[in-house]
Amino acid sequence: MKAYWREMGTGLLALLLGGWGCDRPAEPVVNPAPTVTARQVICRDTPVSIEIIAGVKAYREVEIRSRVGGMLENVAFKEGQRVKRGDLLFAIDHLPLDAAVADAEAKLAEAEANMMRARQDVERYRPLLVDNAIPRQTYDLAVAQEKQAVSVVASKRALLERARLDRSYAEILSPITGQIGLQNLEVGSVVSAGQTVLATVSTLDPVYVYFSVAETSVLKRMRQDLKRSARDSVGSAALKVEFLFSDGGVYEQPGTIDFADRTIDEATGTLLLRAQFANPDDFLRPGMNGRVRITYDVVKDALLVPQRAVTELLGKQFVYILVKNTVEVRPVRMGNRSGELWLVEEGVKADEWVVVDGVQKVQAGTVVAPTLIKDVATPTGKPAVQP
Repeated sequence: MKAYWREMGTGLLALLLGGWGCDRPAEPVVNPAPTVTARQVICRDTPVSIEIIAGVKAYREVEIRSRVGGMLENVAFKEGQRVKRGDLLFAIDHLPLDAAVADAEAKLAEAEANMMRARQDVERYRPLLVDNAIPRQTYDLAVAQEKQAVSVVASKRALLERARLDRSYAEILSPITGQIGLQNLEVGSVVSAGQTVLATVSTLDPVYVYFSVAETSVLKRMRQDLKRSARDSVGSAALKVEFLFSDGGVYEQPGTIDFADRTIDEATGTLLLRAQFANPDDFLRPGMNGRVRITYDVVKDALLVPQRAVTELLGKQFVYILVKNTVEVRPVRMGNRSGELWLVEEGVKADEWVVVDGVQKVQAGTVVAPTLIKDVATPTGKPAVQP
């Protein structure tokens, strides 16, 4: 009996195991399409510019030096104040200079007295020479002494003028209108003529901004100028110069380029340029560093894509194009940058869509679930900056 139930249990277990083995195989797991964000290629007229590191310098900057030596007697300004041309800045002790003027006057008077005596001798000897009352040699000597006396008077008079000029230099005046900086010497210090820098005066309105452009940029600009006459009004925009502060802010006053150096620097391969900016509020200061943005052209119907849509690999650039929810990898040739956008010179069309978010999820042929965005929130007309 026990053997019967043992065989019955074994049969039921085999039946159950056999029943499980007859179930249908499990269906394969299907992964959902990756989600991406795509934006349409923008087509619009875009100014093209280049940004270059630049430095601000004063329109005029003069180091104040004394033309005469002596002890500094007076400082007639407050550091940092505005000064006008001809304002008194410093005074050198004038007593030694006054003494030099008095000495020169006395020497001139002595020379003039000698000249008068020599002239009288000539006048006295002239009638005697006619009657042969005196030797010819005596008369000739008197004439020579008169000429010598005249030259001595001229020399002494020049020395007197020089002494008076030196005396005038005891008052040091501002040579230009501008702002004066720190005084370098205190009252009582000894000043060396032509060597000691007492202070510096700078003209701050306008100011100069110096920068250097690469030789390739110069050549590109020259070629564009050659084609300028064949362009329409949109493409013939004049140079627009802006100054950008180190914090990214843009100076409100536009500038104009007023100087280009005559040669390319052989060491750096760059050309030195200078722009002039009005500075009525003294916002720009000498020594300030920033960048100049020069808008030199306008590309008509430029094609633009967000910069983050561009992938760079081994020196080449690619974008991911959305074609009926399928990703296509497209090589492109990029141009200048404009804010968060990048100008495409070759590789895309105006009505195409590029993947901007989720690029890392896709590859060529990937089917995606896109979110389409019609345009990019970037101010129209923002200059495209040369990389």
